[in-house]
Amino acid sequence: MNATPRPAISEFSQETSEAIGYYVYGLIDPRKPETDPKRIFYVGKGKGQRCFSHAAAEVGWNRKKNEPNPKLKRIRKIRKATGNPPPIQIIAHKLSEDEAYRLEAALISLLGTDANFVSGQYGSDYSLAVDEIEGLYSKPLKESAIKHCVLLVSLNGATAEKGYEGLRPFPEIKESEMPGRVLRYWMLSDRNADQVEYIIAVYLTLVRRVFKLHQTADGRAKHKRVDCGKNKMGHIIWKQEFRGVRCSEMERRWCNHKIVSSSGEVLTKFRWGVGRRLIGKHS
Repeated sequence: MNATPRPAISEFSQETSEAIGYYVYGLIDPRKPETDPKRIFYVGKGKGQRCFSHAAAEVGWNRKKNEPNPKLKRIRKIRKATGNPPPIQIIAHKLSEDEAYRLEAALISLLGTDANFVSGQYGSDYSLAVDEIEGLYSKPLKESAIKHCVLLVSLNGATAEKGYEGLRPFPEIKESEMPGRVLRYWMLSDRNADQVEYIIAVYLTLVRRVFKLHQTADGRAKHKRVDCGKNKMGHIIWKQEFRGVRCSEMERRWCNHKIVSSSGEVLTKFRWGVGRRLIGKHS
């Protein structure tokens, strides 16, 4: 025995409207088979009775007097063929407004709906080729644009070899440990250390943290040489310990970008065993 079809409704009850919040819906062309990807011809984001408003708009639409409207034109054809407005499918509900906007845009892009005028508020974020994605987000900083003497230091971590214990990679470093990890201990001459204005901490070629160094009265970076033991030849290994604070202003400018030279070399890419590099404006 065939199940009795549920009668179509023309509005949500107040209880339902408040319970479902923002939603994304599709208008269905019942003349097309269920396997047809073009069965959903319009995707929208709504709240309350929004999904039902199209039927009323179609009734009052005069295609000779009003601007062309492919959505209302399709609805009129469906009503003429079936005697009813198009069925409505609630694709997702209980969404935040931003989630609804994003899902709407993704579905419009994925389904290639015929009756959507625009691709949605976040339409430019979807259905991009891999080279387009790379072009959008891989915007390297030019060394010439830095305008400061900068010490790049690696937060890639190190193996548990003697002298390198505790050098965990960036995601595992606590923020309370970050100043100590970024500001010390770096093998640098006193002359070069004097010129450093910022230390940029790098993980997997991208800038992650920026520290601005304290300056002396004559404009030199505050630092001191630290005895870090002896090398195989018995000579003292001198390294620099800097004084500085995290700089949110420069992090907003530089974070999550790589830095490249004028020739295109990625300066924030560290070779194995190399943990620092001086770049930018220095003599």
